[in-house]
Amino acid sequence: MSPRARPSARLALATVLLPALAFAQDAIVPFGQEDSPRGHLRDRYRKPENSQKLSDSARKLKSEDVEERLDAIRTLGQLDDPKATEYLVAAASDPDMRVRIKAIDTLGHIKAKDATPLLVQQLFMRDTDLGTKQRILASLGRIGDTRATGPIMDFLSRDVDPAVRGNAIFALGDIGDPAALPSLEVLARDAQDPLLRSLAAEAARKIRARPAPAVVPRALAVDRRDQGGAPAKP
Repeated sequence: MSPRARPSARLALATVLLPALAFAQDAIVPFGQEDSPRGHLRDRYRKPENSQKLSDSARKLKSEDVEERLDAIRTLGQLDDPKATEYLVAAASDPDMRVRIKAIDTLGHIKAKDATPLLVQQLFMRDTDLGTKQRILASLGRIGDTRATGPIMDFLSRDVDPAVRGNAIFALGDIGDPAALPSLEVLARDAQDPLLRSLAAEAARKIRARPAPAVVPRALAVDRRDQGGAPAKP
């Protein structure tokens, strides 16, 4: 390339690269700014890709091939989309135990609170095997939805396998709802199985150690509303 042609080539290259670089910078969203205009721009370009993945996963979940259904669950667990959660909830009732457990574990991993009612329902079904009940309890603990506290305490009061009762106690500790403390304290004191007593005492300790929710003083809350432009209450 001649010396005279080099500036023109560089100018042409810059014309192509600079807009692409600007777009890439716009697509990078700093942590905590997901709701900013830049975050919405990123999400707009991701939507077509996510939509295609949802469609592919929905098709695979209907397949007779277990591996395809498992692959669909893995993909759905990576999508931040309410529809993906719906598909995972449906897969939690799959007739194949491998698929069912994978879906239940994934719902716990993504902390899908929308799945709590279905998981609780499955926990009490007579045809739900003990292994699946253990995975359900583990997922309810990870999800951390306090709506599960009452049903799990009810489950604990029934004559169930000691190992599954241990999972239930552990789940209550993970959920961290103070409403479970009276039942856990009784178990820690009166349970015949020393392992269950130990688990109940540890779960109660974990709940007590959880930091209390932050309470904003009324005067400060009013001041914040004023700064945001909302009228302050008299």
